[in-house]
Amino acid sequence: MSRFISAAAVLGLLLGLTATAGAADEKKKKKKQATDPTAAVFAKLDTNGDKKLSKDEFAHFTGLGDKKKDGKEPKGYASARDDWFKKLDTNNDGFLSPMEFSKIKDVMAANPAKKKKDK
Repeated sequence: MSRFISAAAVLGLLLGLTATAGAADEKKKKKKQATDPTAAVFAKLDTNGDKKLSKDEFAHFTGLGDKKKDGKEPKGYASARDDWFKKLDTNNDGFLSPMEFSKIKDVMAANPAKKKKDK
């Protein structure tokens, strides 16, 4: 009987430590998301929650921290988005993973949106 109690105590201790470690990992993940603007934008764009962005979901991307003026997206984004998506989709599966999307700043810097001239 004492072996059973000892085994149950050890099992309980192990489960308790595992739960604590899992909670700590979850806190680190949330903290990283809070400090990484691309992760927050990715989560907002991923409307179906499948942890990848389709071309349709990416079509709602209006930049990182750029505020819309008068409800309009920044000029040149509509034409540049398709090019950005192609450059980000490194495995050519038609979707962007969080890792692929994390390179958005570099891709945007290398291929800036061309502003159309007002006529």
